[in-house]
Amino acid sequence: MGSLDEKHSRMRRIFRGEEEYGGGTAAEQAQAFRLAEIYDEAVEVAQANSADVERPEVDLLISLSGFSPETTLLAFALTRPTRILIITSEGTQKTIDTIWEKLAGKIKFSEARHVTCDPVDPTSIYDIVLKEVRSLLAAGRPPRVIIDITGGKKAMSAGAALAASQLDLPMCYIDSTFDPEMRQALPGSERLCVLPNPTALFGDKDLTAAMAMFGSGVYSGAHALFEKLSDSIAEPTQVRFLRDLAALYEAWCNLDVDGLPELIARVREHLRENRMALAVPVTQRIAKQLEFAEALAGRDGPTMLLNFFLLGEHYRAQGRHDFAALLYYRSIEKVFEERLSSEFGLDPVDPDYTKLGDVEDLTTRYAALTTEVYGAPTDTLPRKIALMDAMLLLCLKDDAVLKRIGWTTPSSISSMRGVVDTRNRSVLAHGTASVSMDQSAQLSGRAGALLRYFLQVHAPNQDITERIKTLRFVSEL
Repeated sequence: MGSLDEKHSRMRRIFRGEEEYGGGTAAEQAQAFRLAEIYDEAVEVAQANSADVERPEVDLLISLSGFSPETTLLAFALTRPTRILIITSEGTQKTIDTIWEKLAGKIKFSEARHVTCDPVDPTSIYDIVLKEVRSLLAAGRPPRVIIDITGGKKAMSAGAALAASQLDLPMCYIDSTFDPEMRQALPGSERLCVLPNPTALFGDKDLTAAMAMFGSGVYSGAHALFEKLSDSIAEPTQVRFLRDLAALYEAWCNLDVDGLPELIARVREHLRENRMALAVPVTQRIAKQLEFAEALAGRDGPTMLLNFFLLGEHYRAQGRHDFAALLYYRSIEKVFEERLSSEFGLDPVDPDYTKLGDVEDLTTRYAALTTEVYGAPTDTLPRKIALMDAMLLLCLKDDAVLKRIGWTTPSSISSMRGVVDTRNRSVLAHGTASVSMDQSAQLSGRAGALLRYFLQVHAPNQDITERIKTLRFVSEL
């Protein structure tokens, strides 16, 4: 019939009433001509114009439609969805009929439908979109949804943008050259434009805040925000993973060992699904952390010991030095407890000193050593073994760990009293003082050194530096 330019010229003559094309008003005849004679070629040109546009896979296209069917038809042709939902206002039945005629044979009847909204109420469209997305989630289908905001009234576009923002959906529109005489797009000038979801485009405050909290170790706050986001976005896979990982780290930090197994299972399931596109080293690191958390849930002694030190390092990095000091103190104490238990079967809460040999001789030697350390003798063995008591007893028994680290002299034992004093003066123990940054660093050095010598004896093949690095909480994904 001629070139596209020639068809443009004839359509314009029809619009002006200079030619006829069927029945109806001149404008209706021009539109009929456009759909019958220009539409297919315009689609081909629009596809060529959009060749460099990165288009996501689309399960569902939600398209706003007013009195012109072309924008919805072009959006369908350019996004190639498997389903389409058309949102219209009242009085557009003729437009819908035209759309269905053009879509015949291009989509299953069961995968296409339309609904009517209140065009002046933006929340009307939001409710429609929300219901549709939830139906996809309920059916277990991947909710790859895009909203076409080209057609419809301005209030409809506002409602669609609101829905996209709240549900974290991408949007698209058909850009074109506007013909001021015919007041419509110039056929062949159309091009698809895809807007990322508003979260990616503008930065979602909740997601930004959640990631900031997660990165800085505020896992309870991150968990709460990720939980909120996981219920409001259309593709929540990674957010749900971060929600569960934050919950695991929160329980880990709170020493909630009873709550760990369920959270471990959740995070492991996320890794098994492997849909977050995590880097392999990160996945492997988290998998090893889960193994450690399982041992922690089982209350394995050396695992709990290492965990006290790890949490001390975690809180020191956050500047929470009083918490760090208590955990460093507890890691030192736990080393001594483990040595007494593993080497001699001695229970620090209810010690049976016969397991250490001649009790009378032990008492005499204990009194002599306490005289050197404290300046006054302690004539009886302690009923419950605290940190300093444990160190004294291990020194008397020539403990292998103390010998390796060199803490076997009265002066080295006495120096440990500074650790005890720092802990006791803390506002989180028995005093009113705050632990300083320097005190926290000193405690970290002492606890870390003791831990390394302990593991040299109990796990000589383990690279403790690499182990600690692996078990540090993931702060960037």
